[in-house]
Amino acid sequence: MAAALEQLSSSKMFDGFNLRFRHQSATLGCAMTFSIYLPPSPASNISVLYWLSGLTCTDENFIMKGAPPPPTASPLSRLTPPHVF
Repeated sequence: MAAALEQLSSSKMFDGFNLRFRHQSATLGCAMTFSIYLPPSPASNISVLYWLSGLTCTDENFIMKGAPPPPTASPLSRLTPPHVF
């Protein structure tokens, strides 16, 4: 059975949207949060960059401090999953 996603926020960014979600992880036994950037007018074929951040970086501070603007030549979606150590 798939875990339900709870949308935490939606923010307009670089003409696309940054969405934040939370879900309950059955494997880890806790809530996990992740973000995904969706470029404007997403095509059916979008490349995805999975950004695995370090120990002290979260999906939020990556977006606020270190997220470069997406390339304009081709649509790129960025997924920033939670880190687990």
